[in-house]
Amino acid sequence: MKKRIALLVVMLFAVFALSACWPGEIGITTEFNADGSGTRTIVLDVMDDTLSSTPIINPDDPDQTEGKGAVINNQHITGGLMEIQTWLEDNAPDFITVEDARTEGYHRYFTLTYSWDDFDDFLEKQETLVNLSPTLSWSDFDAAELPQLDVKGGYNKTLTFTESKAIVEASLDWAIAGIYNDIYDPVTLADYVTKADISVLAGYTVTIAEGEFAELSYYDEDAEDGTGTGKVIFVESEEFEVEGSFTNTGLIVGTIVGAVALIAGAVLVLTRFKK
Repeated sequence: MKKRIALLVVMLFAVFALSACWPGEIGITTEFNADGSGTRTIVLDVMDDTLSSTPIINPDDPDQTEGKGAVINNQHITGGLMEIQTWLEDNAPDFITVEDARTEGYHRYFTLTYSWDDFDDFLEKQETLVNLSPTLSWSDFDAAELPQLDVKGGYNKTLTFTESKAIVEASLDWAIAGIYNDIYDPVTLADYVTKADISVLAGYTVTIAEGEFAELSYYDEDAEDGTGTGKVIFVESEEFEVEGSFTNTGLIVGTIVGAVALIAGAVLVLTRFKK
């Protein structure tokens, strides 16, 4: 009996080694302007085996020496991966633009964008996204975890933006949870894959003028990965911060106009006094 159980376990592991899903990699790019307005772009990159004529090599096993199976994702979405596009179009809040999905090689890219008029507007939109989560709410996070924008200076204005990884992931949960609950199909991976396994924050970039913070995924050949070594490292920072400076053109122009008006007034007074 023990031998049969051991053989069954080995066979199960062999089945999972032959094929595997790979999480959708989420990349976030954010840009702030001098007035606190800006734009955020969210890209979900999913490898689609139906777009490849050959097996997709597991990114954690690029040399194919550890027996990790090829990436098979299409069967794990009911109706195929393009149903993600449909789900996003049907469920994204009104202020988000769901762009047409695009393909490059065997990658499908699903893109969401939204903009804000000032930092208060940004906070309102982030709060809306977090509160769309079925399990999280904005009030779950303390002040240190919430996005902050510090503005200093006069003629040369400096903006410092900080945001926690926790709030970023919370703002994505509405989509991840929705896709997992509505159209994800575990197929052979039932009880092995949870909502947390279907996506990963793979890249985060934020820019303010010349200032930039960027953390992107990379392959570390020395990283431990189960019984072997070498795996993809995703975003690990718990907090993101960037500082950028702008010349406050409006204040400079206003100062010049005010100075000119003051000088003109003084000249007028002197002219009248001489008369």
